[in-house]
Amino acid sequence: MEIKVKAPAKINLTLEVLGKRPDGYHNISTVMQAVDLFDVITLTDNDSGRVTISCNYEGVPCDDSNICAKAAYRFFDFCKMDVKGVHIDINKTIPTQAGLAGGSSDGAAVIMGLNAMFSTMLKPDEMCAIGEKVGADVPFCIEGGTKLCTGKARRSKSFRPSAARISSSASPTP
Repeated sequence: MEIKVKAPAKINLTLEVLGKRPDGYHNISTVMQAVDLFDVITLTDNDSGRVTISCNYEGVPCDDSNICAKAAYRFFDFCKMDVKGVHIDINKTIPTQAGLAGGSSDGAAVIMGLNAMFSTMLKPDEMCAIGEKVGADVPFCIEGGTKLCTGKARRSKSFRPSAARISSSASPTP
């Protein structure tokens, strides 16, 4: 079976860094918006019993350190399934290291694609629980839309962007 999933980029319409957490992340308050720039993730099942990765973009790791592999292993663990053979092909168009959540969105697409491939019927909140263990932006990338995200970007609240006052400011940190 082969499943293709679009993995949209996101932008931060606002971003306020509120301080560093003991776990190394920062507490933030941000408005995130999914945009119409996306990678395409193709999942293909096989009999290997392994997760393998390929990517059209040089420099993206194609081993277990890739966020897509991490998402797949977390998915199988959450579902209490033995690791199934799956090949993950990443067709990147989102620039890497650009703050657009390209990797996080790819990981989210893997979770959603495996949910469909293996008919596990996970609800969005369950997929987000898996995503939280993979990366801070992954839960947002599973839900998409426009959201106010706080803390480590885990807590989110939907709102209509037309009703929001969007502003941008920068201040030096001591």
